[in-house]
Amino acid sequence: MSETREKGEDRSAVPVAQRTAAYTADAVRAAEAPLIAEGRPLMRWAAEALAEIAVVELRGAPGAVLVLAGAGDNGGDALYAAAALAGRADRVDVVLVRDRVHRGALDAATAAGARVVSASDVCARLSGYSLVLDGILGIGRLSDRRLRGSARALVEALLALPERPRVVAVDLPSGLDPDEGMTEGAVLPADVTVTFGAVKAGLVLGRGPELSGRVHLVDLGLEPALRRAHPAVTAAIAVVRVPARHRV
Repeated sequence: MSETREKGEDRSAVPVAQRTAAYTADAVRAAEAPLIAEGRPLMRWAAEALAEIAVVELRGAPGAVLVLAGAGDNGGDALYAAAALAGRADRVDVVLVRDRVHRGALDAATAAGARVVSASDVCARLSGYSLVLDGILGIGRLSDRRLRGSARALVEALLALPERPRVVAVDLPSGLDPDEGMTEGAVLPADVTVTFGAVKAGLVLGRGPELSGRVHLVDLGLEPALRRAHPAVTAAIAVVRVPARHRV
């Protein structure tokens, strides 16, 4: 393990593994739907918790932050977190790995001081980052979860570094199947995964435990709906449970 990783290992008390219910992506989306329809700001709650965890990571390894933002909600979570981190990190650079982006989140990030940079520029100086937020892919319905284009190039470049920055995965490591924990192609292993609302089955099945690092579960108020859903699996997993600070 690298010196950078060793410095960050005392981020929080190590949780005890307990039997935990894990759910499919469809079950989580179904639980979220009525809250979204009511106007609950789930993305902002998720992003605030994500940023707070990222700040703790930065205390152990201060420096610049690289945010990899995809087109979906995970990209939005990462970008809103980038806005919160802009005043706490030495620098926050954002790479948009898709043409489509969550515009409100991007505007918030750039207004706070985050910079949008190209994948090619970042690949030339990856060793200058202390922390990476992986917000490329989430639990959206995709028949093929392999990373492509600039996302794949960046992940492969990070994997090739002799000493990688710490990695925080947004909801789950990009490229990991949320239901089965299977992977095809490059996946960036996370030191910490901040998952929202419920533990996804893919975090405890297949390669999930190997790739997810320490799992933080952010409470978004999905429990009443999830009680009516059948868990995909229950497994012994050490989970750091995180309240969404502003959830009402």
